[in-house]
Amino acid sequence: MDVNHTPTHKVFVVLSRTHTKIWKGSFEPGSVPISFSEPHKDKDYRKVMNQFLSGRNRSKLDLHFAEKVALELKGFDYIYLAGGGKGKASAVHNLATYLRDHHHEIAKGIRAIQDIDAEHMSDGELLSVARKMIVHDL
Repeated sequence: MDVNHTPTHKVFVVLSRTHTKIWKGSFEPGSVPISFSEPHKDKDYRKVMNQFLSGRNRSKLDLHFAEKVALELKGFDYIYLAGGGKGKASAVHNLATYLRDHHHEIAKGIRAIQDIDAEHMSDGELLSVARKMIVHDL
């Protein structure tokens, strides 16, 4: 089954502790994502987070970062989100909540959210997750 039959209408977003990857349209092996990191506003904050929490405290979603992701998601009918974390520290669930609260039109496109260990997965494994989410959604 070709999960790419309407490539311009689907987007897959992976959020981890340190970066975000966004695949637009094509989810086949070798597809190249847009990739960017959440900016660190405060060196001391970053030092404490790295020392005690192994990364960023995702319970506090950076608004500029959330807006940057939202800008990338505009115009997509099918949005698939994946990422790690539990409860308040779940970056992917915090982003979905932010989109529902501030970008209703974008949030309408969220079709599935998958909890994964994105830190320890290759791009090929992440794309496999995307294809499974899309096929399950059909």
